Amino acid sequence: MATFTDTPTPVYQTLLVYDLQSRSYVKRQTGLFIVPCPQPDYQLLKGELLLGLSENRDHLIVWDLDSGYIKGRIKTYHRESLLTGPPLKDKEIQPVSTVKKKGLLMPWDQRTESHTARRRREECEEQSVREDQRCLEREKHNSIDQYLLSGDEKVVVCSYFAHHLNVFSVVSQEHLHTLEDRWSLLGLRTAALTHSGGHLLISNYSEAQRSPYITLWDTQKGKIQKRLKNEPGVCCLAITNNANRVAFGIANLNKLKVWEPFRRKHKTISGYGGLRLSVSSQLFIIEGGSKAILLADEVSMWDLDAGTVLSVFKPDSKILCVSVLNNKNGNLLVGFSDTPTLINITLSIKGFSSVNRERELDQAFGESSSSEDDEEQETKRTR
Repeated sequence: MATFTDTPTPVYQTLLVYDLQSRSYVKRQTGLFIVPCPQPDYQLLKGELLLGLSENRDHLIVWDLDSGYIKGRIKTYHRESLLTGPPLKDKEIQPVSTVKKKGLLMPWDQRTESHTARRRREECEEQSVREDQRCLEREKHNSIDQYLLSGDEKVVVCSYFAHHLNVFSVVSQEHLHTLEDRWSLLGLRTAALTHSGGHLLISNYSEAQRSPYITLWDTQKGKIQKRLKNEPGVCCLAITNNANRVAFGIANLNKLKVWEPFRRKHKTISGYGGLRLSVSSQLFIIEGGSKAILLADEVSMWDLDAGTVLSVFKPDSKILCVSVLNNKNGNLLVGFSDTPTLINITLSIKGFSSVNRERELDQAFGESSSSEDDEEQETKRTR
């Protein structure tokens, strides 16, 4: 318990640094103040910094692992201005959408309404817009629900159970942009961020259009770049580094879809027998966007150019997690539910054809254990 605060707060006061290669602890520091967070809310930055959330989850904290103390805080700049700012002016009120107008009054009623009734209706519409705007501004004070860190660890995007997302720079610890959509709750449950953090891909539902979308955001400009309409059931997403190709899974149909936003191309790839896509599925794009790796109980490899399933790796044990070690040749690190040993899977065959796909499934993956003692036992997992 931290006793030097206004109210005693449970915190982590001891920091242990463990070296994976030497398999030993190399540093122990005490007397620190590290806020407890769920495990997914911690991110290790290049082995030198620790990224986590504050006590009330309203901003990000960066701890220095060398000293153990706070190096910086990443927070938004609009909180104070919204609290002390003047009330909304008439020119700041956005016009009512066509959808709302149609819902309030039918066209034939509007033609026959009196001048007094029209003025009263416009005042009600204006008041409704004011209230909606106030609700959107109150959402700016919500706590952080989830955040995504780019592959180069320079950009972080935060969600707030709200109609906006915030983009921050980890290097300069500045608030870059606020991504806003008045008619959609924006979350990061089903989302993907490019390696440099320049583009964000999310699945959202538009209340105005009453349709699910896949939206591609430009995080450097804070604007929507492309959208794909009427895509329900999206459970996993993946995007190339240059955002030229997007792949996503459909849970209800057990299919994979490929979308090229800047070329306006869109196609569907049928799944194989026994495929079960869900919200826990993970999708990775490798080899510059030509192939994809899907984790859905088993690991499968897909040819996105040809639109076929190349191979399926289905071991006896349940696969809990998959990490792509090399996007060029598709090296995978796989963790199982019944052993602490990690398995390194490498693709041993390239250039599959759909004719010989069934015959070559058993030869698609070559696996090696990360532990020499368990090598013989773990290599029997290949189907």
